[in-house]
Amino acid sequence: MKATVLPWRERQTAHTREHIIDVAKALLVQAPTEPFSHEKVALAAGLGARTVYRHFPSRADLMQALWERVRADSKTRFPSNEDEVVSFARTQFNEFNEREGLVRASLSFSASTELRARGSLEGRPAFRRSLAHITKHLPASEQRRLIAVCLAIYSAPFWQLLRDRGELAGDEPGEAASWALMVVLEAAKAGTLRARTQKVPKKEKEHGRRSRHEER
Repeated sequence: MKATVLPWRERQTAHTREHIIDVAKALLVQAPTEPFSHEKVALAAGLGARTVYRHFPSRADLMQALWERVRADSKTRFPSNEDEVVSFARTQFNEFNEREGLVRASLSFSASTELRARGSLEGRPAFRRSLAHITKHLPASEQRRLIAVCLAIYSAPFWQLLRDRGELAGDEPGEAASWALMVVLEAAKAGTLRARTQKVPKKEKEHGRRSRHEER
């Protein structure tokens, strides 16, 4: 079976797009605190600003492409079910250890808030799906808190906090994050059990009371 060969113009377009993303990531790593813009990327890439805007019409488009590259290069992934929440945290933090320079640069990046926002847009629904079995019996406010806490723990800022302030090294940050998630999930499951117990139908409660009365 022959491989599909793209026309020259399409290959050139794809090459230019990848070059722009490569340069954007290089700026993030080499000068994370410097202002980030289409013009800055264009200058570093040896291209006209109009070319960068043609490939990425808005700042949001450029940031999305940069996030996708950082996500891939940092091996960031999100759980798809409850069992993966704890185990993935351990392996994810070990990946952060292996790519410390990139992860720290992304955290000190001048546009880090925008970059992390894109991670949250992927992570939040992933945790909602993964923890649906636990959250479905919880009040909406508790559901939001649980997802928020899990996202906070399962994050590069939490990894950095454990490394720098917690003075953990090697596998320790991953083990600590996994333990924290396990404790949080166990507490949430206990809350779910209480919620389900409190929602016993009224008829069942009345039947239980009559049975106890008859026993007396």
